[in-house]
Amino acid sequence: MSSATNGSGGAGDETMDGRGAVAERKPPARNPASRPTSIAGPLGRLLAEGRGAELSPDPVAFPHRYADPRDAEAAAFLAASFAFGGVLQIRSFLSRLFDALPPSPHAALTSAAPVRRGSVAGLSHRFISSDGVFRFLRCVRAAYLDHGSLERFYIAGRGGDSPDLRRDLARFLDGFRGRWGKSLPRERDFLFPRPERGSACKRHNLFLRWVVRGPDGVDLGLWRAVSPRDLLVPLDTHMARLGGELGLTRRKTPDWRMAEEITASLRVACPEDPVKFDYPLTRLGILRVCTRPRRGVCGRCPVAPLCSRRSFTPG
Repeated sequence: MSSATNGSGGAGDETMDGRGAVAERKPPARNPASRPTSIAGPLGRLLAEGRGAELSPDPVAFPHRYADPRDAEAAAFLAASFAFGGVLQIRSFLSRLFDALPPSPHAALTSAAPVRRGSVAGLSHRFISSDGVFRFLRCVRAAYLDHGSLERFYIAGRGGDSPDLRRDLARFLDGFRGRWGKSLPRERDFLFPRPERGSACKRHNLFLRWVVRGPDGVDLGLWRAVSPRDLLVPLDTHMARLGGELGLTRRKTPDWRMAEEITASLRVACPEDPVKFDYPLTRLGILRVCTRPRRGVCGRCPVAPLCSRRSFTPG
């Protein structure tokens, strides 16, 4: 997770840090045939070790502030939508955004008096301007007023068709885009991307993970419109890197197809709930336990048996 950039949602920022003086011997090239026959054991151990971990700095901590499911749903969509950038940058922006939506996100978005442009003046996040933030909130408000909840908005887009995550998510996001207007098209298309064009839609798959799975202390379990078995991993930089290193994907481009391939690999370990491994896996990178320049302590890592980059020196 799902963020910083995934986090489940969390940031994709990694910093270079020093290596020890003792050179490590490079592991030999991995033969796919030598890969453990089951990934379930290592992933299960990673999941067990991560239970009860503090939610901070993951942006899923924001919807956990609210006891009312309506507020939690609204907060989840807002927090996931802006879960891009550095961890501290995300937390700072979301804190200010929720401060601008008293007394609660759902009440602020659905009240008779809409959120005023002045209340978010100066509230920008990276390349999303304050006008983009205002337009985003206006789109979410319109969806709530038309359908009562985001889950019902999602179901309405599906119509009478059988569930199909990629198609249904595309229709869901298209419904927001249609309410945006003509200005700031680049900001609109970033905040509401197009899975039908190959976008991995990390932030929106993160939102779906939060509201569909659980409740388990991390994910919220608010929706019934989607089955956990049909979810797709929120593909941030950490999951893309780990997916390759753990042998979960052979693809190099971080797109929808890579997310599908990683999810299919995780489904081998847990067919009914494959993305439950997303949060503990991505936190290895988000918390900088194991990043591209810093391998961490491989001898104590539960998924080291799967990793092509594991250290062969004592850790």
